[in-house]
Amino acid sequence: MLDAENPDGTERTRIVLADAEFMKSRWDDVLSALNSAFADSVFNDAGYTADNPVAFTRAGVDGKLGPGMKHVLALGTREAVVGGWFCIPTARTTDATECDAGWIFVVPGMERAARRQLVDRIVEMGFQTMRDAGFRYVVSNMGTPAGAKSMSRYGFVHQPIEGKQNRWTKQL
Repeated sequence: MLDAENPDGTERTRIVLADAEFMKSRWDDVLSALNSAFADSVFNDAGYTADNPVAFTRAGVDGKLGPGMKHVLALGTREAVVGGWFCIPTARTTDATECDAGWIFVVPGMERAARRQLVDRIVEMGFQTMRDAGFRYVVSNMGTPAGAKSMSRYGFVHQPIEGKQNRWTKQL
């Protein structure tokens, strides 16, 4: 598990790179945070609901998405999960250059400037984790319009192809 403190040295929010065991030990808090973040969301793909981020994250925690999944968590007061980017691959085949990562979020109610700073830190750790694994590109769906707008700030480009209209890419 890696930690990164706030840039100003305070310990209010810690960013942690966690493995499946850590996620399992904190599952109730992770589930609560995901449900809080996505409960009122509008989704980009037909049929998606707040259950999709939960099911995808749990599949990653349970090893169903392949080996080496890590999860960036933002831990706030009393170590509560206040954000994260889940299911970040850290294992790849020799010839793999691209990967997909799971849902990124911050729980509602956080002040806008603090929210943006927190997302910056979460994204930075997620991108670095994928780079360290040797990936050169992220190719992903954006789950929500808000997520697509937010992630375009980090260099994601909408590049739909036939059969995948919600396809976004980012060069690491």
